[in-house]
Amino acid sequence: MGNTIRLIFGIVIISWSSILIRWMGAVDPLIIAFYRLSISALVLFPFALREKKTGAQEERRYLFPVLLAGFFLALHFYSWITSLQLTSVGHSIFLESTHPLFAYLLSIIFLKEKGSKSLIPALLLGLAGIYLTLSQDAGQNKSVLAGDGLALFSAFCIAAYLLIARKLKKEFPLLRYLFFVYSAAALFILALLFFYQIPFWRLPATVWLLLILLALGPNLTGHSLLNWASRRMPVFLVNMALLAESVLATLYAAILLNEIPGRRFYFGALFIIVSIYVVFRKESFSISEA
Repeated sequence: MGNTIRLIFGIVIISWSSILIRWMGAVDPLIIAFYRLSISALVLFPFALREKKTGAQEERRYLFPVLLAGFFLALHFYSWITSLQLTSVGHSIFLESTHPLFAYLLSIIFLKEKGSKSLIPALLLGLAGIYLTLSQDAGQNKSVLAGDGLALFSAFCIAAYLLIARKLKKEFPLLRYLFFVYSAAALFILALLFFYQIPFWRLPATVWLLLILLALGPNLTGHSLLNWASRRMPVFLVNMALLAESVLATLYAAILLNEIPGRRFYFGALFIIVSIYVVFRKESFSISEA
């Protein structure tokens, strides 16, 4: 139960990402991604140093998967933040919420983790909720369609990122792992900033404040709790719980950004909440409270 509560808290915090990013206006997605990752890594650095090491030689063995996790995280943030600037918060979040499907397929292939018989109907119910919400806005212009496509790509990337976190749960202490992954992802983004010659140090004070809030809240607290949960329960279960982000973020956007969803949203949201409830009620996994 304690694990589930922590996971829910992480999702509530993560749900503020889209609002904070939209408040930044037209700031380049690479700049936003770089600072949310680098600030998080800086905060984690002293804690990572204190955590028990697995040994330098042992850590070098897992350098590639850690870099791969950072690569997927960087791609996730870049594609998803870009999608937020091309389409509505609702569209971006709901399409990004197809990640449980990717997580389920990847878990079967790489982790040999299969859910109970209740998982497939619940997953289909959640996807039906996403479709119901988005179908009312079919036939958008090209920029919106591009944003939708990027949101789908970001869904695959976050599923792959959490899969690696699950795979390395025994090889690295959590904070040390997160420091390496956030640092790797920040370096990938930094390379792109230099490649595209994007100046990233002159920003308004308001944007700096929002970047710090984004790094300390949704990234450092929210994403770290997702990694923590991924070490204690199946990856597709964590991704299934993340569907709630789409509902919460759309409600935040309605209240704070005046992006009012259509009537179908409420039916779709109901489907999604029911699908999450069914999975967490029926799944019979042994989840550690460590």
